[in-house]
Amino acid sequence: MSKDNPAIRIVITDDHAFVRKSLRRLLKLQPRLKLVAEAENGSEAVALVEKHRPDVVLMDISMPVMNGIEATRIISTRFLGTKVIVLTAHTDECYLNSAYQAGASRCLAKTCGSEELLKAIMDCSL
Repeated sequence: MSKDNPAIRIVITDDHAFVRKSLRRLLKLQPRLKLVAEAENGSEAVALVEKHRPDVVLMDISMPVMNGIEATRIISTRFLGTKVIVLTAHTDECYLNSAYQAGASRCLAKTCGSEELLKAIMDCSL
């Protein structure tokens, strides 16, 4: 990556290993995206954001230990340079409103296409 076009650093947060693996594979195909860490719950995500200071966090909502809404609230308050994209199976308006109120930059359904997710990542890193 050049200084004019640096890598977008990403943390994946999801309690399902299959989802993390699928996202990891997608991100590896994109030369401008760099996966820096993976978390299984919101608490791990907060610690990894503090350690790695990524540009973007892909955040699930329903997870053990600390859910994605609370983790999003902490990340968006403490780490102003990090954007959170909530990627969730919950499409109820109440979940999405909670995510936005917590500071999420974008909310996408897990059924979205890879192009939509990649565009959201690029848009959030501008």
